[in-house]
Amino acid sequence: MNIAGLPSDILVEVTANIATRSSTPLNDIVNLRRSCKLFRDATAAREVGRCMAVQREWRLHWWDKTRFLSVLRRCAASGNPEASYILGLELFCNRRRKASGLRHLRRAMEHGHAAAAYMIGMITLHQSRSPGGTEHALERLDRLSASASVGTWTRRRVASVRREALSVMRRLTMRRWRMAEPPTPCSNPWCGKAETGSVEAWDDGDDGERRFCSRTCWWKHEYCKFIQKI
Repeated sequence: MNIAGLPSDILVEVTANIATRSSTPLNDIVNLRRSCKLFRDATAAREVGRCMAVQREWRLHWWDKTRFLSVLRRCAASGNPEASYILGLELFCNRRRKASGLRHLRRAMEHGHAAAAYMIGMITLHQSRSPGGTEHALERLDRLSASASVGTWTRRRVASVRREALSVMRRLTMRRWRMAEPPTPCSNPWCGKAETGSVEAWDDGDDGERRFCSRTCWWKHEYCKFIQKI
């Protein structure tokens, strides 16, 4: 069948599927772009950039970082949440462009990117150095975890999201975070302990049967764990 007879939206859909499913999406899109004018036009569609599996192009980060960042910017401009997430962390951690980095992370979060929401929470806690700032950040993080845009935050899911966030952070930067102000300990002596008490049970996934008296106390524990592992 002659592809010249296919509607342009079908060509864009085919190209977007390749960008989503290919193990080497960038190379495949470049080759497709060179094949003919029809696919050159299709690869330029916003939908293709939105669907590009940029997380499969980490080798480009080491071989040609300038090109890698260029790809991230184009895909982020097309509404690709993973590209916005990686670009946001790059700008925040390595480029000292914190405001721009946070904007990209928020954009990814608004598209339902759980790791971006998690990192916004960790960054908020990490930067809360003013008196009472830590408690304010914990309240904000708790509201974030209840946001409909990122779905339900179960303990097991947060452990998975934490691993995803740590993986990207370790690939992007060698810098490690230091805890400026440890969170205020809970007055309940049983909070955070492994023993069974009268507090509400919260399954801690990969951290055993710890129990916390509130989600705020659990987020304090989660922040300390993130700092230790990063």
